[in-house]
Amino acid sequence: MIAAFWFGGGLFLIIAASAAFRAAGDPSTAGNVVGAMLTRWHYIALGAPVLLLAIEWRRMRTAVILIVFVAIFFAAFEALIDLRIHAMRISGDRRFFGMLHGISSLLLVGQVLCAAGAVAAIERD
Repeated sequence: MIAAFWFGGGLFLIIAASAAFRAAGDPSTAGNVVGAMLTRWHYIALGAPVLLLAIEWRRMRTAVILIVFVAIFFAAFEALIDLRIHAMRISGDRRFFGMLHGISSLLLVGQVLCAAGAVAAIERD
């Protein structure tokens, strides 16, 4: 159930973020909305895999442990990048904004794929 919640939350975030950018009048407003969603997502993105890691460590399911470990790395790295992006938006210094935004987006997709892999691996066993 934890893996399914994690997967659904990530998928929802991707869909809601794209809808926010389509519906918002300007990129700054959309960025603020998505930034607020990402702040909450980071708790799920780090918490769910850590809980799964603790549960699966005792069961010794290597595939799930590996997937969850990679997801924790992705989530931690994405959180750090998103903090840097937030600081850039406040300071107005946007030299590396596009690159960091792209990396952050790829890490989010990687987390959702890891969550899907965890759901599949758990259901298989």
